[in-house]
Amino acid sequence: MKSRLTFGLLLVACFCGILSAASSAIGVAITNGNFILDHSTVVGNANVFDGSIIETETAMSDLTLTNGLKLRLGADSRGRIFRDRMVLEKGAGQVSGGKYVLEAGPLRVMPGGLTTTARVALGKRNLVEVAAIGGTVRVVTAGGVPVANIAAGSALSFSEQAGAATPTTLCGAVVRSDGKLLLTDTTTKVTVELKGADLDRYDGKSVRVSGNMVGSDALQVLGSPKLDSCSVGPARAAGAAGAAGAAGAAGAAGAGTAAGLSTAAIAGIVIGGATGVALGTAGAVGAFSGSNASK
Repeated sequence: MKSRLTFGLLLVACFCGILSAASSAIGVAITNGNFILDHSTVVGNANVFDGSIIETETAMSDLTLTNGLKLRLGADSRGRIFRDRMVLEKGAGQVSGGKYVLEAGPLRVMPGGLTTTARVALGKRNLVEVAAIGGTVRVVTAGGVPVANIAAGSALSFSEQAGAATPTTLCGAVVRSDGKLLLTDTTTKVTVELKGADLDRYDGKSVRVSGNMVGSDALQVLGSPKLDSCSVGPARAAGAAGAAGAAGAAGAAGAGTAAGLSTAAIAGIVIGGATGVALGTAGAVGAFSGSNASK
């Protein structure tokens, strides 16, 4: 009788262990072909766990998390999947819905709402490109400093400055609000408060300024701002195959700028027009071409 009871308890323990393992899955990955999950080849679909590494080959992979969020990893890409974030290590990734972060190098990319879709691609020489497929996408540094607010249908490139920290450089119109002088950068749409002496005379003018960030939303201006029209905006992401080609030639050296687009620099990150990497993903070509991964 005792042996039977012991055997029964062992069965219960094993069953509970299986249930516990199954419940720890954070989602399901589906691919129309093969992919590698935690260094093992998988065909079709498999459960994904917190910290799992997914590597795709010729087909992209769709991921549905248990909280309902939708992720996608492009072809020839690699990412580490967590409950609250995807760490992109190679290729391109996509996230739809808010409250989820896509990490790419020194940047954190966050959809602005539940209906927002953000695509991120890693290029050569540490170039990162971000495209807003729908809704506004926020981009911040690992330290939380805002570096861009990307409108729907637009894309920007980002590259980390090497060597010693350089001043932040922004260009936009100066406006007074609640007694503060504010500048919204034309390229990044980031707004900062300008701090420094003798800045009142620039109220209402469009200027280019350089300085050091104070916290996440203020700029201590160095020297005198320079009058500048700042008239060129970020490149469009949707349907911009021609722009992608022109910008790709300009960005091939990893400069992170598009032809004709003056760049901004915030907290050691140079921001400019898309060079063609994320424009390609936004146009549903390259890493995201072909049929839907889950079909």
